[in-house]
Amino acid sequence: MTNVPDGAERRLHPRMQVDLPARILGDGDGVPADIIDLSEGGFLVSGSRLPTGSRVRLEIELAELGRHVLDAEVVRREEAGRGEERIAARFARVATEGGRDAIRAFFEARLGAGAYRIN
Repeated sequence: MTNVPDGAERRLHPRMQVDLPARILGDGDGVPADIIDLSEGGFLVSGSRLPTGSRVRLEIELAELGRHVLDAEVVRREEAGRGEERIAARFARVATEGGRDAIRAFFEARLGAGAYRIN
């Protein structure tokens, strides 16, 4: 077991607050959602009627980098008020490297290559 001090950052990848439209797919149809923060390792989205499963797919358009679909595992759910909820999820390790590369390139295009560092 790893000892992490209370309040210490446990994320492996830098994250960025964003406001990007997306779709979250569970077992059925996809539902619209808004990405609140994003990293190479995962995301936080807000929306209504989000899928209830522990595994979801994120459909995201990363501007000039195009549309990407990434598999993810839900790690937390919370009520956000006004009939909305939030889902925090981490990307699956398998079959997401192209998507992770696109997220890295998306950050670098906005922050500059030297400003975005991977731990």
